[in-house]
Amino acid sequence: MNRNTIIALVIIGIIFIFYDDYIKWLYPLPPESEVDSTLVKSEEYQKEQFQQAPSEQLHLKAAPEDSSIAAEEKLTFQEIAGIETLPEQFITIETEQLKVKLSTRGARIVSFQLKPNGRYLKHDLELLPASNLPRPGFRFWTYEGPVETNSLSFQLDDRDYEGDQFLKLTSGQKQTIRFTASLGSDRSLTVIYQFKGDGYDFDYDVESSGLETTWVRDYAEVYWKGGLNYTDRDTSQELYYSKAYIYFKGDELEDQKINGKKTEIIGPLSGEVRWCALRTKYFMAALIPETISDEGAWMESLFDSTHTGKKHPNRLGVGLKIPLKNGNPVTPIKVYIGPIDDDILIKVDPSLKHIMNWGWAVIAPFSKMILWSLKKLSHIIPNYGLCIIIFSILIKILVYPLTRKSYQSMSAMQGLQPKIKALREKYKDDQQRVNKEMMKLYKTEKVNPMGGCLPMLIQMPLLYGLFIVFRSTIEFRNAPFIFWITDLSQPDILFHLPFLLPLYGSHVALLPILMGISTFFQSKSTITDPNQKMMLYFMPIFMTLIFNQFPSGLTLYYTLFNVLTIVQQKITPPPKLATKSK
Repeated sequence: MNRNTIIALVIIGIIFIFYDDYIKWLYPLPPESEVDSTLVKSEEYQKEQFQQAPSEQLHLKAAPEDSSIAAEEKLTFQEIAGIETLPEQFITIETEQLKVKLSTRGARIVSFQLKPNGRYLKHDLELLPASNLPRPGFRFWTYEGPVETNSLSFQLDDRDYEGDQFLKLTSGQKQTIRFTASLGSDRSLTVIYQFKGDGYDFDYDVESSGLETTWVRDYAEVYWKGGLNYTDRDTSQELYYSKAYIYFKGDELEDQKINGKKTEIIGPLSGEVRWCALRTKYFMAALIPETISDEGAWMESLFDSTHTGKKHPNRLGVGLKIPLKNGNPVTPIKVYIGPIDDDILIKVDPSLKHIMNWGWAVIAPFSKMILWSLKKLSHIIPNYGLCIIIFSILIKILVYPLTRKSYQSMSAMQGLQPKIKALREKYKDDQQRVNKEMMKLYKTEKVNPMGGCLPMLIQMPLLYGLFIVFRSTIEFRNAPFIFWITDLSQPDILFHLPFLLPLYGSHVALLPILMGISTFFQSKSTITDPNQKMMLYFMPIFMTLIFNQFPSGLTLYYTLFNVLTIVQQKITPPPKLATKSK
């Protein structure tokens, strides 16, 4: 391992650690004076969205919509009409993949659990944080004020109003759930859910009656507020991957990260919207109109003033403007709430795959190839740890010609060191002559001074692709290997420390230590220059520190790759120089 290779590895390690800051440096936000007109302040946007019609003279009262976030509150449409609020009732729908609990208060989802499926879901998983925010919800505008489904009291159609309801669906079955809210004067609003016995998506729609002439805008909004639960043990990773998205026709994707300092709303963004979504590290919620909406969309990050600390919860929201026809939205909405799994997303809407993180454009093909290969191997060997071992062997065979050339080139350069030293002594007062004689020496000995570095650099997209796959794809979530390694997407923690060590963390994992040891022996066989002896000890320590926080699947791969490299170094014959060093 020569100096150039070591420097390259150190740079990659630094990028791994400071990836977030690196991205901000690479794609800086524009100065405030140059911010795009689509980025608007929350107060201005809210004022425009909730402004009342000129003829409206209603008295508004304040009451918090959500206990954790201060928000302006109004009398509900039903309160103005003097309609009695009905007792809250719940209905639970259980399918092969989901358990969904709906409330008559707002006709909204109050609980959305994913059931175990034997792969990355070992237990019931709740995706919705506790909140009264609409998930999902519709908003209309009338001369009497805005109508939001989340603020209305509904009742279940065609069902007894005694006690909570429960429905269980099996594959092939479908069930429609209708919630109707009376708005007085023979006016009503009906929210419709249609569930099926399998899959992670359902249909969501709304119908109005007697309200067609009261709308003051020719569109409604369907939206999702309040984000999703964090489900990963490392909340810093959840925070990094949590984003809101708007996807436009033409493969244009806009995104927004969590703003932990203030409420921020981006939009409305114009264009033909295919869908909008929000995500955490492994899961997402998407609103997908059956027909493309050309009215626009918006994204928001709600600030929670009660939260303390750096790891802010996911309070992201998204919304779509849907045109109205005869008082009703022109298209139903498909709602997907589930894993960010390429095999599942492509069945719901192939364009949802754009939410997956594959790394930079030059890295993405390698990331996709790596994941595809590991998934294919898992069909034969149902243990991802063993798949990683086999994959590392296959990759070592694949890059063997490159690494062999690299080792031979480094060995040749080491063999030439006495001659290079002699040249520098002989022409120590003429650096130009030294360079000329060294190039002549390289040509005579048929040695490429960059031969040891270039093959390693060619492998960098592959190495970084591995980092992306193990760090961000759901396939390795809860995937066990052996003994103490029960989750290849997490560090293989042996025990926790009662304190936090900078860079290292607050736990001790075994695989990074083994990797550090293998790095030491790998470097020992290649570093012969006394000036590089420090790197012999620096690199193992450095790699052990940074990999202590990385997924055990990634560390397992690199550890085994190091071991195979040591074996290859032992069996690779040294090159024959044209002349022997004296």
